[in-house]
Amino acid sequence: MARTSRLALQAAVALVCLTVVSGQFFVNLNDKNKGGADVATKGDGTAAAAGDVAVGGDQQVQLQEDWTAFVKWFRSNGGIISSKLTIKVRNGRQGVYFKERMRRGETIVSFPRNLRLDEKTAMKGKAGHVFQRLKADKAYPDLMVILHLVHEDKLGKDSFWKPYFTLLRRNYNNIMFLTEPQMKTLLRRPGCENTYNLGVMMRRTFNNFYEWYKKNIEPWAPPEFQFTRDEMLWGFNTLVTCGWGQQSGNGDKLMVPFSDIPNHRRESAQKATNRGFISAAKEYQAGEELTFDYGLLNDAVLAYYGQPTPDCRGLKR
Repeated sequence: MARTSRLALQAAVALVCLTVVSGQFFVNLNDKNKGGADVATKGDGTAAAAGDVAVGGDQQVQLQEDWTAFVKWFRSNGGIISSKLTIKVRNGRQGVYFKERMRRGETIVSFPRNLRLDEKTAMKGKAGHVFQRLKADKAYPDLMVILHLVHEDKLGKDSFWKPYFTLLRRNYNNIMFLTEPQMKTLLRRPGCENTYNLGVMMRRTFNNFYEWYKKNIEPWAPPEFQFTRDEMLWGFNTLVTCGWGQQSGNGDKLMVPFSDIPNHRRESAQKATNRGFISAAKEYQAGEELTFDYGLLNDAVLAYYGQPTPDCRGLKR
């Protein structure tokens, strides 16, 4: 079981991280009222992001306040983010944009080593004693990061990671939420076999994690570690869609603030990384969106984010 769980998240190491992609593409085949706006992949290959609905003035103001708080927090912990960047919702899609022209070679972001949410930061956090026991009990490293995510999220304003978590996606519409009949329908769709197989692996991995938690952690865990299945699933989806592989290459994952915020665009000039710094690979104009090529395969784009691809349209008619 440990090997199966590890392999599923190892598959995500190279398929990182689109923080907040959304869109109602995994819908019931006969449901004409989908309960949400369809947000299609743009013709230029840019994938849609969080806030894929109209955003009012108050919400836009709040988004700017959240971005300002995040940048201040990031810089206060040794990171660098260009003052030429901002966050906004444009055409129903949240993204990172340039406020003014940036020349090629200018620094976009520099990542501080201490802002990496992983097993080590879990050990040093407020619940370090819990994670020490989990490590002694040989809990899956990725499960520990998921528990770390959920615990810090529930701490709210008392969490060190609060400015970062405010920008993380809260809801997912991906393959984890399909019913078994819908999964069978997906398998029958042309070009969707690989997406189906990845979805099966993801679902099996999460179930293994959750069963291990229920059996080996929940009975003794303190009240602040009593998590619901939905809370655990949020942590799992967040790690899968935003997590990076460790430099050791062992498949264990971690979260790196900002590296997962710009939207994915295939063949973007900027290649995503969570190490060192990122400089402008070309000259950007004011109003232009910053996108990263995260190296996502089409199978993962659909399975992780519910985003249709040329290979597989999912369950959308």
